[in-house]
Amino acid sequence: MKTCLHLLFAGFFLALIPARAAAPDDPDHVELRAIKDALVTAFNQRDEAGFLRQVHPNIVATWQNAEVSRRPDGIRAYMKKMTEGGTKQVESVRAKVEVDEPSSLYGEKTAVAFGSLEQDFKFTDGKEIVLKSRYTATFIKEDGRWLLAAVHVSANVFDNPVLSLAVRKTAMWSGLGALAVGGVVGWIIGRRRRTAPPAR
Repeated sequence: MKTCLHLLFAGFFLALIPARAAAPDDPDHVELRAIKDALVTAFNQRDEAGFLRQVHPNIVATWQNAEVSRRPDGIRAYMKKMTEGGTKQVESVRAKVEVDEPSSLYGEKTAVAFGSLEQDFKFTDGKEIVLKSRYTATFIKEDGRWLLAAVHVSANVFDNPVLSLAVRKTAMWSGLGALAVGGVVGWIIGRRRRTAPPAR
């Protein structure tokens, strides 16, 4: 609990601490870029152990579907739910990560990175989409090593391929429902006309 509060207040007060200027070839930036590459490579290769080696024991991750994973076990459970067993939704996914600029360094032990995330999804129903998102990631340096401590990923809620699929699916079912209702109403009207007594 104390660790959670520490991370919460540390994140809140980051805006009050001037970012430390550093050249792109600064050792911290070099290590942070290496960690980013290691995370992306492990993710694309489904190397769970390799991915989790780069994260903080108290990591918090918020995904595009608004689910939150806490600690490595939470991330492991989320990935398993999405890609294995009866809850499987994703057949395969590959990610490409770009940073907008070198990470902002706050003091000697905190770094914040942000940029774009592009993912090629293939779902279990055969549909394929390219989802473009934005991310913000916070890294903490412990025992001389940078680790991913928090990441928040968000897609455009007003314009994204997942939303388009949902809209098309809703429209299809609405159309089928209207067709079915129209058929039933037509059948009832036709039946009444056939059984009605002749006019005098």
